[in-house]
Amino acid sequence: MKRPNAFLARWFVVVLGLAWGVPQAQSTIILDTGTATFAPTGTQFGRISRDGVPADWSGPKDFPGVIGAPAARAYQAITVNTGDSPFIQVNFDDPAAVFFDAAYYPTFNPVNAPLNFGLDVNYLGDPGITQPLGNPSFFQIVATANTNILIVINEVNPGGGAGRHFDLMVEGFFDTDFGETPPVPEPSSLILAGLGAALLGALRYRKNRLS
Repeated sequence: MKRPNAFLARWFVVVLGLAWGVPQAQSTIILDTGTATFAPTGTQFGRISRDGVPADWSGPKDFPGVIGAPAARAYQAITVNTGDSPFIQVNFDDPAAVFFDAAYYPTFNPVNAPLNFGLDVNYLGDPGITQPLGNPSFFQIVATANTNILIVINEVNPGGGAGRHFDLMVEGFFDTDFGETPPVPEPSSLILAGLGAALLGALRYRKNRLS
């Protein structure tokens, strides 16, 4: 009794490995501004207090309160779509430590809301600290997939952000273990998988004939 061609069997294993075993490159980066210049979109009164506690995925962070009111500070609100990732990490690098960032959903309107000058309304989280260049601050929030959140960057001191630069990166994950987007087979991989399935059928047919 002859055995099925061993080379064909090995080739079948390789085909399946190419189709399914090699994960497709999936970036978790939702937004990367690179080095950006502060571009104010509004004015807020006071700013969030730095309490040293970064928001994380273990649960909602309590609003830390407001300091510096009623002095007006410029802020820039950046809209970020979460895509398919519900676990969001915000990384912020501030060369001169003149900014403080926080996340909000679905809106940020500090002028019209009276309580805490509106900074507590729709609050999601913040890093709790301001860090200089080379030591970025970060914090984590749980958001709804495929929705827009706001990353609000405000001046630590009134007028202190004019002409200053920052780097903002927002990453998305599928779980609290920093799981990335599950790989989706590309068309070429699907074709390879189809060929592999056809080869498996041929091997079984040949084995039955030679038995």
